[in-house]
Amino acid sequence: MTHEKRPRARATRIVATIASNAERPGALAALLDAGVDVVRLNGAHCRPGEIARRVALVRRLSRSRRAPTGVLLDLGGPKIRLGTLPGGAVSLASGRAVELFPGVASAGESGSAVRLAVTYPALLVDIGPGAEVRLDDGRIRLRVKKRLKRTLLATVVVGGRVKSGAGVNFPNSALSAPALTCKDRRDLAEGLAAGVDFVGLSFVRSPAHVVALRRLLARVAPERRPWIVSKIERKEALAVLDELAAASDALMVARGDLGVEIGLASVPRAQREILAAGRRHAVPVIVATQMLESMIENPTPTRAEVSDVAGAVHDGADAVMLSGETAVGAWPVEAVEAMAEIARAAEVPEAGTVPDVASPPPPGDFSAVVARSAAGMAREAHAAAMVVYTESGRTARFASKNPLSIPVLAFTSHETVRQKLALLRDVTSFRVPQARSVEAMVRAGDAVLSRLPGLAGAVVVEISGAAPAAGATNTVRVRRVPR
Repeated sequence: MTHEKRPRARATRIVATIASNAERPGALAALLDAGVDVVRLNGAHCRPGEIARRVALVRRLSRSRRAPTGVLLDLGGPKIRLGTLPGGAVSLASGRAVELFPGVASAGESGSAVRLAVTYPALLVDIGPGAEVRLDDGRIRLRVKKRLKRTLLATVVVGGRVKSGAGVNFPNSALSAPALTCKDRRDLAEGLAAGVDFVGLSFVRSPAHVVALRRLLARVAPERRPWIVSKIERKEALAVLDELAAASDALMVARGDLGVEIGLASVPRAQREILAAGRRHAVPVIVATQMLESMIENPTPTRAEVSDVAGAVHDGADAVMLSGETAVGAWPVEAVEAMAEIARAAEVPEAGTVPDVASPPPPGDFSAVVARSAAGMAREAHAAAMVVYTESGRTARFASKNPLSIPVLAFTSHETVRQKLALLRDVTSFRVPQARSVEAMVRAGDAVLSRLPGLAGAVVVEISGAAPAAGATNTVRVRRVPR
Protein backbone atom coordinates (compact mmCIF):
# COMPACT_ATOMS: atom_id res chain seq x y z
CA MET A 1 0.00 0.00 0.00
CA THR A 2 1.37 3.43 -0.90
CA HIS A 3 1.96 5.80 1.98
CA GLU A 4 1.41 9.52 1.83
CA LYS A 5 4.74 11.25 1.18
CA ARG A 6 5.80 13.28 4.19
CA PRO A 7 6.45 16.93 3.28
CA ARG A 8 10.13 17.67 3.60
CA ALA A 9 11.05 20.41 6.06
CA ARG A 10 14.10 22.63 5.62
CA ALA A 11 17.13 20.56 6.61
CA THR A 12 19.77 23.30 6.96
CA ARG A 13 19.63 25.32 10.15
CA ILE A 14 19.76 29.11 10.46
CA VAL A 15 21.81 30.86 13.13
CA ALA A 16 21.00 34.55 13.58
CA THR A 17 22.83 37.14 15.67
CA ILE A 18 20.73 39.45 17.82
CA ALA A 19 21.54 42.71 19.57
CA SER A 20 19.54 45.41 21.36
CA ASN A 21 17.09 45.73 18.43
CA ALA A 22 15.79 42.23 19.16
CA GLU A 23 14.52 43.39 22.56
CA ARG A 24 11.90 45.63 20.95
CA PRO A 25 8.36 44.18 21.29
CA GLY A 26 7.73 41.55 18.63
CA ALA A 27 11.18 41.79 17.00
CA LEU A 28 12.65 38.49 18.17
CA ALA A 29 9.34 36.66 17.70
CA ALA A 30 9.33 37.78 14.06
CA LEU A 31 12.85 36.40 13.57
CA LEU A 32 11.91 33.04 15.07
CA ASP A 33 8.76 32.87 12.98
CA ALA A 34 10.82 33.61 9.86
CA GLY A 35 12.93 30.53 10.47
CA VAL A 36 15.70 31.12 13.03
CA ASP A 37 16.77 27.88 14.74
CA VAL A 38 19.64 29.16 16.89
CA VAL A 39 20.09 32.67 18.31
CA ARG A 40 23.66 33.97 18.55
CA LEU A 41 24.81 36.43 21.19
CA ASN A 42 28.08 38.17 20.32
CA GLY A 43 29.91 38.35 23.63
CA ALA A 44 32.30 40.98 22.28
CA HIS A 45 29.39 43.44 22.15
CA CYS A 46 27.47 42.33 25.26
CA ARG A 47 27.48 44.36 28.44
CA PRO A 48 26.86 42.84 31.90
CA GLY A 49 23.28 41.62 32.22
CA GLU A 50 22.51 41.57 28.49
CA ILE A 51 23.33 37.89 28.03
CA ALA A 52 20.98 36.78 30.82
CA ARG A 53 18.22 39.12 29.67
CA ARG A 54 18.35 37.98 26.05
CA VAL A 55 18.55 34.28 26.91
CA ALA A 56 15.45 34.71 29.09
CA LEU A 57 13.67 36.40 26.18
CA VAL A 58 14.51 33.52 23.83
CA ARG A 59 13.31 30.95 26.36
CA ARG A 60 10.05 32.80 26.96
CA LEU A 61 9.29 32.97 23.26
CA SER A 62 10.32 29.36 22.66
CA ARG A 63 7.93 28.16 25.33
CA SER A 64 5.08 30.17 23.84
CA ARG A 65 5.82 28.76 20.37
CA ARG A 66 6.39 25.21 21.70
CA ALA A 67 9.48 24.91 19.53
CA PRO A 68 13.07 24.56 20.74
CA THR A 69 15.48 27.38 19.97
CA GLY A 70 19.19 27.07 20.68
CA VAL A 71 21.28 29.91 22.11
CA LEU A 72 24.93 30.33 21.10
CA LEU A 73 27.11 32.55 23.28
CA ASP A 74 30.00 33.53 21.03
CA LEU A 75 32.87 34.61 23.27
CA GLY A 76 34.84 37.57 21.93
CA GLY A 77 38.25 36.01 22.53
CA PRO A 78 41.60 37.79 22.30
CA LYS A 79 40.70 40.08 19.41
CA ILE A 80 43.62 42.41 18.74
CA ARG A 81 42.91 46.01 17.73
CA LEU A 82 44.60 49.34 17.27
CA GLY A 83 44.34 51.72 20.21
CA THR A 84 42.66 55.09 19.98
CA LEU A 85 44.14 57.47 17.44
CA PRO A 86 44.44 61.25 17.74
CA GLY A 87 41.54 62.59 15.70
CA GLY A 88 40.12 59.09 15.36
CA ALA A 89 42.03 58.10 12.21
CA VAL A 90 45.36 58.33 10.44
CA SER A 91 46.52 57.96 6.82
CA LEU A 92 49.34 55.50 6.20
CA ALA A 93 51.13 56.04 2.91
CA SER A 94 53.02 53.19 1.26
CA GLY A 95 56.66 53.22 2.36
CA ARG A 96 55.90 55.17 5.55
CA ALA A 97 57.67 54.12 8.76
CA VAL A 98 55.42 52.93 11.59
CA GLU A 99 56.26 52.18 15.21
CA LEU A 100 54.00 49.61 16.89
CA PHE A 101 53.89 49.34 20.67
CA PRO A 102 51.64 47.55 23.19
CA GLY A 103 49.01 49.89 24.60
CA VAL A 104 45.53 51.35 24.24
CA ALA A 105 46.29 54.91 23.08
CA SER A 106 48.36 55.84 20.02
CA ALA A 107 50.72 58.78 20.18
CA GLY A 108 50.31 59.92 16.59
CA GLU A 109 53.49 60.93 14.76
CA SER A 110 56.96 60.85 16.25
CA GLY A 111 59.58 62.26 13.91
CA SER A 112 59.30 60.47 10.58
CA ALA A 113 57.28 57.54 11.99
CA VAL A 114 53.64 57.08 12.88
CA ARG A 115 53.25 55.53 16.35
CA LEU A 116 50.37 53.04 16.68
CA ALA A 117 49.28 51.35 19.89
CA VAL A 118 48.23 47.69 19.60
CA THR A 119 46.04 46.06 22.27
CA TYR A 120 48.25 43.00 22.60
CA PRO A 121 50.51 42.87 25.68
CA ALA A 122 52.84 40.23 24.19
CA LEU A 123 53.43 42.24 21.00
CA LEU A 124 57.17 42.68 21.54
CA VAL A 125 57.62 39.02 22.50
CA ASP A 126 55.55 37.23 19.84
CA ILE A 127 56.18 39.45 16.82
CA GLY A 128 59.60 39.78 15.23
CA PRO A 129 61.39 40.99 12.09
CA GLY A 130 59.80 39.79 8.86
CA ALA A 131 56.34 39.46 10.39
CA GLU A 132 53.41 40.70 8.33
CA VAL A 133 50.87 42.94 10.06
CA ARG A 134 47.40 43.37 8.56
CA LEU A 135 45.07 46.17 9.64
CA ASP A 136 41.35 46.71 9.09
CA ASP A 137 40.40 43.28 7.65
CA GLY A 138 43.66 43.11 5.72
CA ARG A 139 43.06 46.31 3.77
CA ILE A 140 46.34 47.81 5.04
CA ARG A 141 49.55 45.80 5.31
CA LEU A 142 52.79 46.43 7.16
CA ARG A 143 56.07 44.53 7.36
CA VAL A 144 58.09 44.48 10.58
CA LYS A 145 61.71 45.45 9.97
CA LYS A 146 63.22 45.58 13.43
CA ARG A 147 62.39 44.86 17.06
CA LEU A 148 63.46 47.71 19.31
CA LYS A 149 63.39 47.91 23.11
CA ARG A 150 59.87 49.33 23.39
CA THR A 151 58.51 49.22 19.84
CA LEU A 152 58.43 47.31 16.59
CA LEU A 153 59.66 49.28 13.60
CA ALA A 154 57.61 48.49 10.49
CA THR A 155 57.10 49.79 6.97
CA VAL A 156 53.77 50.30 5.19
CA VAL A 157 53.49 47.89 2.24
CA VAL A 158 49.89 48.65 1.27
CA GLY A 159 48.62 51.96 2.60
CA GLY A 160 45.30 53.57 3.37
CA ARG A 161 43.37 55.38 6.06
CA VAL A 162 42.82 53.49 9.29
CA LYS A 163 40.55 54.29 12.23
CA SER A 164 40.79 53.78 15.97
CA GLY A 165 39.96 50.24 17.04
CA ALA A 166 40.66 48.66 13.64
CA GLY A 167 41.39 44.94 13.80
CA VAL A 168 45.02 43.78 13.72
CA ASN A 169 46.14 40.37 12.42
CA PHE A 170 49.53 38.68 12.39
CA PRO A 171 49.04 35.90 9.81
CA ASN A 172 52.55 34.42 9.90
CA SER A 173 53.24 34.78 13.64
CA ALA A 174 52.51 32.32 16.45
CA LEU A 175 50.61 34.08 19.22
CA SER A 176 50.82 33.15 22.90
CA ALA A 177 47.57 34.83 24.00
CA PRO A 178 45.22 32.64 26.06
CA ALA A 179 42.01 31.54 24.35
CA LEU A 180 39.84 33.19 27.03
CA THR A 181 40.14 36.80 28.18
CA CYS A 182 38.93 38.14 31.53
CA LYS A 183 35.79 39.44 29.80
CA ASP A 184 35.23 36.03 28.23
CA ARG A 185 35.27 34.42 31.67
CA ARG A 186 32.73 36.93 32.99
CA ASP A 187 30.51 36.43 29.95
CA LEU A 188 30.84 32.65 30.27
CA ALA A 189 29.77 32.73 33.91
CA GLU A 190 26.70 34.81 33.03
CA GLY A 191 25.91 32.56 30.07
CA LEU A 192 26.17 29.35 32.08
CA ALA A 193 23.91 30.76 34.78
CA ALA A 194 21.40 31.73 32.08
CA GLY A 195 21.59 28.29 30.45
CA VAL A 196 23.12 28.85 26.99
CA ASP A 197 23.29 25.79 24.73
CA PHE A 198 26.53 26.50 22.83
CA VAL A 199 29.73 28.38 23.61
CA GLY A 200 31.73 29.73 20.69
CA LEU A 201 35.50 29.68 21.27
CA SER A 202 37.11 32.45 19.23
CA PHE A 203 40.62 32.40 17.75
CA VAL A 204 41.17 28.80 18.86
CA ARG A 205 44.66 27.67 17.88
CA SER A 206 45.05 24.20 19.40
CA PRO A 207 42.98 21.40 20.94
CA ALA A 208 44.41 22.43 24.33
CA HIS A 209 42.24 25.56 24.18
CA VAL A 210 39.15 23.39 23.73
CA VAL A 211 40.19 21.11 26.58
CA ALA A 212 40.68 24.11 28.88
CA LEU A 213 37.18 25.39 28.13
CA ARG A 214 35.71 21.92 28.61
CA ARG A 215 37.23 21.82 32.09
CA LEU A 216 35.39 25.04 32.93
CA LEU A 217 32.12 23.51 31.70
CA ALA A 218 32.55 20.30 33.71
CA ARG A 219 30.69 21.73 36.71
CA VAL A 220 27.47 22.02 34.65
CA ALA A 221 25.09 19.02 34.73
CA PRO A 222 25.60 16.86 31.60
CA GLU A 223 22.15 17.48 30.09
CA ARG A 224 22.61 21.26 30.54
CA ARG A 225 26.28 21.41 29.59
CA PRO A 226 26.81 23.58 26.49
CA TRP A 227 28.40 22.23 23.36
CA ILE A 228 31.70 23.84 22.40
CA VAL A 229 31.80 25.48 18.95
CA SER A 230 35.40 25.95 17.84
CA LYS A 231 35.69 28.91 15.48
CA ILE A 232 38.23 28.26 12.74
CA GLU A 233 39.73 31.67 11.99
CA ARG A 234 43.49 31.23 12.46
CA LYS A 235 46.06 29.57 10.22
CA GLU A 236 47.21 27.48 13.20
CA ALA A 237 43.69 26.06 13.54
CA LEU A 238 43.70 24.80 9.95
CA ALA A 239 46.97 23.01 10.63
CA VAL A 240 45.34 20.94 13.41
CA LEU A 241 41.84 20.80 11.95
CA ASP A 242 41.18 17.10 12.56
CA GLU A 243 42.39 17.33 16.15
CA LEU A 244 40.13 20.34 16.75
CA ALA A 245 37.14 18.58 15.20
CA ALA A 246 37.72 15.55 17.42
CA ALA A 247 37.95 17.73 20.55
CA SER A 248 34.96 19.96 19.75
CA ASP A 249 31.19 19.52 19.62
CA ALA A 250 30.81 21.78 16.56
CA LEU A 251 32.92 23.91 14.21
CA MET A 252 32.37 27.33 12.72
CA VAL A 253 33.88 28.59 9.46
CA ALA A 254 34.57 32.13 10.71
CA ARG A 255 35.39 33.61 7.32
CA GLY A 256 36.06 37.17 8.50
CA ASP A 257 39.36 36.81 10.32
CA LEU A 258 40.13 33.60 8.43
CA GLY A 259 40.11 35.57 5.18
CA VAL A 260 42.54 38.08 6.64
CA GLU A 261 44.80 35.31 7.95
CA ILE A 262 45.05 33.11 4.84
CA GLY A 263 43.93 35.45 2.05
CA LEU A 264 40.47 35.70 0.54
CA ALA A 265 41.25 33.41 -2.40
CA SER A 266 42.05 30.55 0.00
CA VAL A 267 38.82 30.79 2.01
CA PRO A 268 36.58 28.62 -0.26
CA ARG A 269 39.04 25.75 -0.12
CA ALA A 270 39.42 26.11 3.66
CA GLN A 271 35.62 26.10 4.00
CA ARG A 272 35.38 22.81 2.12
CA GLU A 273 38.16 21.34 4.29
CA ILE A 274 36.36 22.34 7.48
CA LEU A 275 33.06 20.90 6.23
CA ALA A 276 34.83 17.66 5.33
CA ALA A 277 36.39 17.51 8.81
CA GLY A 278 32.91 17.92 10.29
CA ARG A 279 31.70 14.92 8.30
CA ARG A 280 34.72 12.81 9.24
CA HIS A 281 34.25 13.48 12.94
CA ALA A 282 30.44 13.73 12.97
CA VAL A 283 30.33 17.28 14.31
CA PRO A 284 28.03 19.99 12.93
CA VAL A 285 29.58 22.89 11.00
CA ILE A 286 28.28 26.46 10.84
CA VAL A 287 29.29 28.60 7.85
CA ALA A 288 29.43 32.27 8.85
CA THR A 289 30.34 35.83 7.87
CA GLN A 290 28.89 38.09 5.16
CA MET A 291 26.54 35.46 3.76
CA LEU A 292 23.85 38.05 2.99
CA GLU A 293 25.88 41.16 3.87
CA SER A 294 24.12 43.42 1.35
CA MET A 295 20.85 42.85 3.22
CA ILE A 296 22.09 45.04 6.05
CA GLU A 297 20.94 47.88 3.81
CA ASN A 298 18.90 46.25 1.02
CA PRO A 299 15.72 44.14 1.12
CA THR A 300 17.00 41.49 -1.30
CA PRO A 301 20.34 39.63 -1.56
CA THR A 302 22.74 39.78 -4.47
CA ARG A 303 23.06 36.90 -6.90
CA ALA A 304 26.57 36.20 -5.59
CA GLU A 305 25.24 35.94 -2.03
CA VAL A 306 22.54 33.51 -3.11
CA SER A 307 25.20 31.35 -4.76
CA ASP A 308 27.36 31.55 -1.63
CA VAL A 309 24.61 30.29 0.66
CA ALA A 310 23.53 27.61 -1.82
CA GLY A 311 27.13 26.43 -2.18
CA ALA A 312 27.52 26.02 1.57
CA VAL A 313 24.28 24.01 1.69
CA HIS A 314 25.36 21.82 -1.25
CA ASP A 315 28.69 21.16 0.48
CA GLY A 316 26.91 19.87 3.58
CA ALA A 317 26.84 22.78 6.04
CA ASP A 318 24.65 22.01 9.02
CA ALA A 319 23.88 25.69 9.55
CA VAL A 320 24.37 29.03 7.84
CA MET A 321 24.73 32.17 9.91
CA LEU A 322 23.59 35.78 9.79
CA SER A 323 25.54 38.43 11.71
CA GLY A 324 25.06 42.13 10.99
CA GLU A 325 22.10 41.28 8.77
CA THR A 326 19.96 40.53 11.83
CA ALA A 327 21.91 42.32 14.58
CA VAL A 328 21.97 45.83 13.10
CA GLY A 329 20.49 45.52 9.61
CA ALA A 330 17.46 47.33 8.27
CA TRP A 331 15.87 44.10 6.95
CA PRO A 332 16.41 41.37 9.59
CA VAL A 333 13.23 39.37 8.99
CA GLU A 334 13.66 39.53 5.23
CA ALA A 335 17.25 38.29 5.61
CA VAL A 336 16.09 35.23 7.55
CA GLU A 337 13.32 34.55 5.05
CA ALA A 338 15.77 34.83 2.15
CA MET A 339 18.22 32.50 3.88
CA ALA A 340 15.50 29.93 4.50
CA GLU A 341 14.27 30.10 0.90
CA ILE A 342 17.78 29.72 -0.54
CA ALA A 343 18.62 26.80 1.76
CA ARG A 344 15.40 24.94 1.01
CA ALA A 345 15.89 25.34 -2.75
CA ALA A 346 19.52 24.23 -2.54
CA GLU A 347 18.90 21.08 -0.53
CA VAL A 348 19.11 17.96 -2.65
CA PRO A 349 17.55 14.90 -1.01
CA GLU A 350 19.22 12.22 -3.15
CA ALA A 351 22.02 10.17 -1.61
CA GLY A 352 25.54 10.85 -2.80
CA THR A 353 25.34 14.63 -3.10
CA VAL A 354 27.79 15.12 -0.23
CA PRO A 355 31.21 13.81 -1.30
CA ASP A 356 32.57 12.60 2.05
CA VAL A 357 30.94 10.35 4.64
CA ALA A 358 31.81 9.84 8.27
CA SER A 359 35.09 8.03 8.87
CA PRO A 360 35.05 4.65 10.63
CA PRO A 361 33.97 5.15 14.25
CA PRO A 362 36.56 4.78 17.01
CA PRO A 363 36.68 1.34 18.66
CA GLY A 364 34.32 1.05 21.60
CA ASP A 365 32.22 4.09 20.67
CA PHE A 366 28.91 2.24 20.47
CA SER A 367 26.85 5.33 19.61
CA ALA A 368 29.02 6.01 16.56
CA VAL A 369 29.09 2.35 15.48
CA VAL A 370 25.31 1.99 15.80
CA ALA A 371 24.61 5.24 13.94
CA ARG A 372 26.88 4.20 11.08
CA SER A 373 25.22 0.79 10.89
CA ALA A 374 21.79 2.40 10.98
CA ALA A 375 22.62 4.51 7.93
CA GLY A 376 23.44 1.40 5.92
CA MET A 377 20.28 -0.34 7.06
CA ALA A 378 18.17 2.70 6.21
CA ARG A 379 19.61 2.73 2.71
CA GLU A 380 18.86 -0.95 2.14
CA ALA A 381 15.36 -0.73 3.63
CA HIS A 382 14.42 2.52 1.83
CA ALA A 383 13.44 3.87 5.23
CA ALA A 384 11.30 6.97 5.50
CA ALA A 385 13.22 8.26 8.53
CA MET A 386 15.77 7.45 11.19
CA VAL A 387 14.33 7.48 14.71
CA VAL A 388 16.75 8.21 17.54
CA TYR A 389 16.21 8.00 21.29
CA THR A 390 18.86 10.15 22.97
CA GLU A 391 19.62 11.45 26.44
CA SER A 392 22.54 13.76 25.59
CA GLY A 393 22.01 14.42 21.87
CA ARG A 394 25.24 12.70 20.88
CA THR A 395 23.60 9.80 19.03
CA ALA A 396 21.42 12.24 17.11
CA ARG A 397 24.57 14.11 16.13
CA PHE A 398 26.06 10.95 14.63
CA ALA A 399 22.80 10.09 12.86
CA SER A 400 22.52 13.57 11.35
CA LYS A 401 25.81 13.04 9.51
CA ASN A 402 24.48 10.11 7.49
CA PRO A 403 24.71 10.75 3.72
CA LEU A 404 21.14 9.61 3.03
CA SER A 405 19.36 12.97 3.39
CA ILE A 406 16.41 11.40 5.17
CA PRO A 407 14.89 13.02 8.24
CA VAL A 408 16.26 12.18 11.68
CA LEU A 409 13.49 12.22 14.29
CA ALA A 410 15.04 12.53 17.74
CA PHE A 411 13.22 11.81 21.00
CA THR A 412 14.53 12.99 24.38
CA SER A 413 13.16 13.70 27.81
CA HIS A 414 15.25 16.88 28.21
CA GLU A 415 14.24 20.22 26.71
CA THR A 416 17.85 21.38 27.11
CA VAL A 417 18.91 18.58 24.74
CA ARG A 418 16.26 19.60 22.20
CA GLN A 419 17.73 23.11 22.22
CA LYS A 420 21.12 21.69 21.21
CA LEU A 421 19.56 19.50 18.53
CA ALA A 422 18.25 22.70 16.90
CA LEU A 423 21.72 23.08 15.34
CA LEU A 424 21.77 19.69 13.59
CA ARG A 425 20.95 19.40 9.92
CA ASP A 426 17.84 17.39 9.11
CA VAL A 427 17.03 16.67 12.78
CA THR A 428 13.55 17.28 14.18
CA SER A 429 13.24 16.73 17.92
CA PHE A 430 10.36 15.75 20.18
CA ARG A 431 10.13 15.67 23.94
CA VAL A 432 8.79 12.53 25.61
CA PRO A 433 8.31 11.83 29.33
CA GLN A 434 11.17 10.33 31.31
CA ALA A 435 10.72 6.55 30.96
CA ARG A 436 11.75 3.75 33.30
CA SER A 437 12.29 1.30 30.46
CA VAL A 438 13.23 1.32 26.79
CA GLU A 439 9.87 -0.22 25.94
CA ALA A 440 8.00 2.65 27.60
CA MET A 441 10.22 5.16 25.85
CA VAL A 442 9.54 3.58 22.44
CA ARG A 443 5.78 3.47 23.10
CA ALA A 444 5.86 7.21 23.85
CA GLY A 445 7.77 7.80 20.62
CA ASP A 446 5.36 5.68 18.58
CA ALA A 447 2.45 7.77 19.80
CA VAL A 448 4.15 10.78 18.20
CA LEU A 449 5.36 9.02 15.04
CA SER A 450 1.95 7.61 14.16
CA ARG A 451 0.51 11.14 14.08
CA LEU A 452 3.15 12.55 11.74
CA PRO A 453 2.13 12.86 8.04
CA GLY A 454 3.17 9.83 6.04
CA LEU A 455 4.79 7.87 8.89
CA ALA A 456 1.96 5.69 10.18
CA GLY A 457 2.80 2.23 8.81
CA ALA A 458 6.04 3.46 7.21
CA VAL A 459 9.43 1.75 7.52
CA VAL A 460 11.89 3.47 9.88
CA VAL A 461 15.29 2.61 11.29
CA GLU A 462 15.33 3.02 15.05
CA ILE A 463 18.36 3.67 17.26
CA SER A 464 17.98 3.10 20.99
CA GLY A 465 19.83 1.70 24.00
CA ALA A 466 19.83 -1.00 26.61
CA ALA A 467 18.38 1.55 29.04
CA PRO A 468 16.95 5.08 28.81
CA ALA A 469 20.24 6.67 29.91
CA ALA A 470 23.12 8.59 28.35
CA GLY A 471 25.81 6.36 26.84
CA ALA A 472 23.58 3.28 26.62
CA THR A 473 23.00 3.36 22.84
CA ASN A 474 23.69 -0.11 21.45
CA THR A 475 20.66 -1.19 19.41
CA VAL A 476 19.47 -0.57 15.87
CA ARG A 477 16.43 -2.17 14.27
CA VAL A 478 14.24 -1.82 11.19
CA ARG A 479 10.51 -1.78 11.77
CA ARG A 480 7.19 -0.27 10.76
CA VAL A 481 5.57 2.50 12.71
CA PRO A 482 2.27 1.30 14.24
CA ARG A 483 -0.88 2.67 12.67
